[in-house]
Amino acid sequence: ELERRMWRDRMLLRRLKEQNKGKEGVVDNAKQRQSQEQARRKKMSRAQDGILKYMLKMMEVCKAQGFVYGIIPENGKPVSGASDNLRAWWKEKVRFDRNGPAAIAKYQADHSAPGKSEDCCTMASTPHTLQELQDTTLGSLLSALMQHCDPPQRRFPLEKGVAPPWWPNGDEEWWAQLGLPKDQGPPPYKKPHDLKKA
Repeated sequence: ELERRMWRDRMLLRRLKEQNKGKEGVVDNAKQRQSQEQARRKKMSRAQDGILKYMLKMMEVCKAQGFVYGIIPENGKPVSGASDNLRAWWKEKVRFDRNGPAAIAKYQADHSAPGKSEDCCTMASTPHTLQELQDTTLGSLLSALMQHCDPPQRRFPLEKGVAPPWWPNGDEEWWAQLGLPKDQGPPPYKKPHDLKKA
């Protein structure tokens, strides 16, 4: 709890310093890119804290035996975590820091169509992978991700039923890939944990 409070205070101090810098003068492109990078890192840090919080909650409430997770950002060092009982195995045997990026590179090489740029990797299996997850797992993922949407979810209270612009409306390109009929309509705007797969 104390570490979390200290982290929040550091983030608040950093945010206040950034605001003061913004008031002092016009920010040139290099500084703007740097602040965007800092904002991205901050979002990543918050997301990681959220994941860790939910993992620990699952261990306490749901009596999970252990957990591991890993995140490989677009550029930068992989971030991972594990419960105490799996940490040594995760770091020494799995070696996610080294093997994770290598596995992604191999997957992208194996699944990219010839003639396409390396940046464009096929996402055809993603909808089917998500369909295989349990509703509770998907709900937890959505809850964690919704905290980082822009505009923020708090501006669109669930009680009012008015969905934010980033909520799916059924016209998205990926919607057809799910194989859902057009007349089914978008998912209702409610708590992620209350949503069920069709």
